[in-house]
Amino acid sequence: MEREFRRIMGEDLANYLELLRAKMAFAEEMYGIRMNYVPLITDGEIVILDKNDGKIKWLKTKRPLTLEEFRSLAGRIKENLESGHVEGLLAMNMPCVNGPGE
Repeated sequence: MEREFRRIMGEDLANYLELLRAKMAFAEEMYGIRMNYVPLITDGEIVILDKNDGKIKWLKTKRPLTLEEFRSLAGRIKENLESGHVEGLLAMNMPCVNGPGE
């Protein structure tokens, strides 16, 4: 099933999700805050990327998306990733006050 998700999303965006997981792990180490999830879709039902297992899930139930659910939401996920919306949400979770360099 993992291969099917990668095929639907495309290799570039699948790699981008891995990069997001790395950024979340970096934020944990750098700032000492726990970041288990980053939202991928925030309008309506919230869809998240789980840092721990790399799966895309529904926030409310923590249930991974089925292949059909993923197919129907893939366009919105891609749009949010490519537009920088997800990066903005990730950055909002990183503390700015009294962070490194201040």
